[in-house]
Amino acid sequence: MSTHDDVLERRLEDTATTLRTLRDVDAIKAMHRTYLRCLADRDFAQMASFFTEDAVMDLRTHGADRGREAIEAHFDRMAQGPDEHATYLTTSPVIHVDGDRASGEWTWHRHASDFAVPGGLVRAWGPWLEGRYRCEYARVGSRWLFSSMWFRVVLPDPDSGADDGPALAVSHDVRTAG
Repeated sequence: MSTHDDVLERRLEDTATTLRTLRDVDAIKAMHRTYLRCLADRDFAQMASFFTEDAVMDLRTHGADRGREAIEAHFDRMAQGPDEHATYLTTSPVIHVDGDRASGEWTWHRHASDFAVPGGLVRAWGPWLEGRYRCEYARVGSRWLFSSMWFRVVLPDPDSGADDGPALAVSHDVRTAG
């Protein structure tokens, strides 16, 4: 094979790798959006299915839940809480894929119209929160799932430990921004 053919073959391989990475990033973003859609719709019965069997989920002040069974129990408890008519947006994803593993950081916004108070709910237009997700993902079969999830509110009143998030296992030295 000529040098020209070698160059073309390398470019084709590079293009295939880039395409595979972009498809993986898109699949991770779609999974994360679907997870949040379930949260907004209070479809808690589906939410544990977005996690690997051995996943760790650490949300705000609730402590870490280890394994899908514990994560499912966490969402069962959430289902018992009041419906605050909230909507959720995730933006600014930075996702890095390394084979069948990936990591991502997201900015999250929650907009609510009802707040739980002793004795019921109070309607208040406009309240919002901003948070950060730091997630690790694993490809299981043909699906991307959360293998770890860390989440803290950072604004307007930060959660304790909001600046102490975990280091991600998949390096972000070379970023594939979404």
